[in-house]
Amino acid sequence: MPSLPLRYAAQDAAARRIAEWAQGQPGVRRVLHPSLPGSPGHAHWAALCQAAAGLVTLEIDPRHSSDAVDAFVDGLRHFRIGWSWGGPVSLAVPYQARFMRKLGHPYEGVLVRLCIGLEDAGDLIADLDAGLQRLAQA
Repeated sequence: MPSLPLRYAAQDAAARRIAEWAQGQPGVRRVLHPSLPGSPGHAHWAALCQAAAGLVTLEIDPRHSSDAVDAFVDGLRHFRIGWSWGGPVSLAVPYQARFMRKLGHPYEGVLVRLCIGLEDAGDLIADLDAGLQRLAQA
């Protein structure tokens, strides 16, 4: 608990860097992170918050199959596979929102949820970049 404010700040900074980088990447249709102006809920977040934690969601272009997105996640070297929030290790998990929500949703592709840990943001970006390049070739 004593290190929580330091971890939260580091994860927030890394997640923002990754979210901003991911916006311009081929194969990523949309990036969901509250600090991004185009992200759902941004205005509400901006009015009430200053930090955004370490969760980032990538909506992968729907031309990529769920199997290809699974392979993208499997091929990441700095991310483990799993659900979490706030731990020191970065995690990634693919999922299809249409199977998880009973109400309508605006997402067409497979989503990849990233929980950013305490690794170097540059290393995580390089890992994601290599994975997206492999995805493009799939």
